[in-house]
Amino acid sequence: MAEKPNRLIVLEFNELCPPILNKLMAKGVLPNFRHLHDRSEVFVSTTQDKSLEPWVQWVSYHTGQPHTVHGINELDQGHCIALNQIWDRFAEAGNDTLVFGAMNVGPSKSDKVTVVPDPWSRHVPPSDKEFEIFHRFIAHKVSEHANPDAKSGLAEALAFIRFLAGHGLSFRTVWRGVMQLLLEKTGKRDRRWHRATILDQLSWDVFKNSYQRRRPDVAFFFANSVAFYQHRYWRHMAAEDYSVKPGADELASYGDAIETGYKGLDLLVRDALKLAGDDGAVVLVTALSQEANLKYEDIGGKFVQRPRDYRKLLDWLGAPVSATVEPVMTHQAWASFETEAEARAFEGQLAGVSAAGEQVFGWRRADNRVMFWCEFIRPVSDDLRMARGNDNEASFVEFFAPVGQVNNSQHHPEGAFWIMSPGRPHRVETGKLPLEKATELTMKILAERPAAPEGAS
Repeated sequence: MAEKPNRLIVLEFNELCPPILNKLMAKGVLPNFRHLHDRSEVFVSTTQDKSLEPWVQWVSYHTGQPHTVHGINELDQGHCIALNQIWDRFAEAGNDTLVFGAMNVGPSKSDKVTVVPDPWSRHVPPSDKEFEIFHRFIAHKVSEHANPDAKSGLAEALAFIRFLAGHGLSFRTVWRGVMQLLLEKTGKRDRRWHRATILDQLSWDVFKNSYQRRRPDVAFFFANSVAFYQHRYWRHMAAEDYSVKPGADELASYGDAIETGYKGLDLLVRDALKLAGDDGAVVLVTALSQEANLKYEDIGGKFVQRPRDYRKLLDWLGAPVSATVEPVMTHQAWASFETEAEARAFEGQLAGVSAAGEQVFGWRRADNRVMFWCEFIRPVSDDLRMARGNDNEASFVEFFAPVGQVNNSQHHPEGAFWIMSPGRPHRVETGKLPLEKATELTMKILAERPAAPEGAS
């Protein structure tokens, strides 16, 4: 076995929790995580960023700088990153790099870096047009997953299927997809949540195909299914921690959702170890993690509402026709305007909407863009009316659809950071590793790799 790795795969598994990893590895249901763990230098990372959000912590890891330096606050702000990111630094060292799905990724400064941005990105397109169909379709599905009225066009769906057929779609993913649809139609329990795991597997197929064709020195792969499951179903995993208990039917449908998510990622770890080979390195990084969220128990949990049609909503609010909307997480979206003055006017339009004596919208502005959302965090009646000013009423449910109970967990500053690399012995570090230091440790993995012979490709 070589003493220095020939390649590096970084698994960015969003918000996995070290205690849950340890529990499920001890239970014996994560054999590949166990294999990786027992051959790795194992750290628990932590962050001093005051804003605990994945779109902040991932930028901290990618830049090696805290939030106070990089200044990124929201999703879809990757285009605002002024600092060199870790893949740019790898490129400066001569490494070809594939970045697949990394959260809040900024455009690369090097042609040695291929970027396929996260599905919430509207301002950073894929650096290679080969991935435009893939990114556009996945972005639509992710941003509209909570919208019961959203549909994909037949032409877009067929183009996506053709793309997958030529980019590594595996029998495993096809089989699971077919079974998923059958069980959704015939099963007695809700199984739609399994789609997040299948999406990760589908994305992995495309990543794996691209990795094998391009043979990059460094590759990053991002997966979000477990973070999604934890926020939605932590109450079902640990009902004893909550005063509002899920019913028997809910527990039957969602009680194993989080464990199922970890098991799905375990299969990707197995594939990553094979791709890396004996002379490659694998890093697992989660940036942060989660814990139980008990803040909403006195109101029965947090329930959110999402606009059914953003364009229709903006028209009713009186926003300019030129305004565009980029949905991000669950019920939040960016509204982008041609000028800052239009964005300020939109703030006033949002402030003027009320229902049952309460303000409907919350928002925050960044220059000519406004992040906005519905403030109602409880179920609402079908006859609820909302008013814009004194003379423009509308049915609330005409514009909004319930997403259901969310935020059963909240973010925690600690995460997992493991390094498996030839020549590095297994050890478990007892202290906490600052997230920015994890960036430097990742950079060092290939720093002492022997140079290729002159003339070698």
